[in-house]
Amino acid sequence: MAGGLARQGLLPVVNSFASFLASRANEQIYNNASENTKIIYALHYAGLIPAGPGKSHQSLRDISLFSALPNCIVLQPCNADETRMTLEYCVNQTDENSAIRLIIGPSPRRIQLPVDYQFTLGQGVPLTEGKDALMFAYGPVMLHEALLASELLAERGFGLKIVNMPWLNRVDPEWLSAVLKPYANLFVLEDHHPAGGLMDHLLTTCSENNLLSGKQMIKFAVEGHPACGTPQQALAFHELDGLSLSKRVMKYCG
Repeated sequence: MAGGLARQGLLPVVNSFASFLASRANEQIYNNASENTKIIYALHYAGLIPAGPGKSHQSLRDISLFSALPNCIVLQPCNADETRMTLEYCVNQTDENSAIRLIIGPSPRRIQLPVDYQFTLGQGVPLTEGKDALMFAYGPVMLHEALLASELLAERGFGLKIVNMPWLNRVDPEWLSAVLKPYANLFVLEDHHPAGGLMDHLLTTCSENNLLSGKQMIKFAVEGHPACGTPQQALAFHELDGLSLSKRVMKYCG
């Protein structure tokens, strides 16, 4: 249906659970993309949470599946304001297909963006300052845990800079070079399977532009089968909650 509408010059928005839309409809989405039309895919309930309904509802492959399609950009906004910016970009500022990851409910905290934040292709934005290490994260769930880890580490005198990166398969190399330059220890927090998420795209950009000399980049992702239960139980099981992340960061940073 979306493919037919797009061929007639309309702009369809396809909305479904991320776990179903990204995988079950992937062949049709690929065929649509091959026709050089434009469609927006809204991927609801993306990531590890919700963990209560079970593994069938946890979408941990969608970034990799959509990134493998031609002319398809994948984004995940961190709050309502960035969601408006994301939709404005997808509707009015790009000719590419787009996949917007959305979560099931609000974060335990409202993710605060800088007042002067400009939504710019391939660029994220720092949410905290910190001189000792850098962590990229995306989406309200993981950004909350990253910020909590940063706060716990600050109590011990360790500065962890958190960067919100809503562009999951597009990276501006000049921006990335400037962000990485002061840090030797880099972390990427994924709401996704270890393969095909944000870090893979960051690593590709780093490799192509020789940005990792003297640095290490570590991935924290949803390893193995996703845990079921409450959000906090699932996050703790995978050591992706704030307390576990603070300990893991210190393990690598001494």
